[in-house]
Amino acid sequence: MMYNGKILISGIDSARDFVALTAGFPHMRIMLNSHEYTVDAHSIIGILSLDLSQPLDITVDGEDEEQFVAQLKPFTV
Repeated sequence: MMYNGKILISGIDSARDFVALTAGFPHMRIMLNSHEYTVDAHSIIGILSLDLSQPLDITVDGEDEEQFVAQLKPFTV
């Protein structure tokens, strides 16, 4: 099952916290999309290259998907 939703990353500190969360799920496919750009959510540089002034689309696919989504709550819109 694949999860699709929206999250808000409000700046560098928020991006760092989000990447720390994704680091606990290294084998999961977590992608962020902003307009026409899609990046791997494990990459802080990729995240910081997106337009963080708007909510981002997130796609999560992997074995521990439910566990990850439960921890995603601080970022959900």
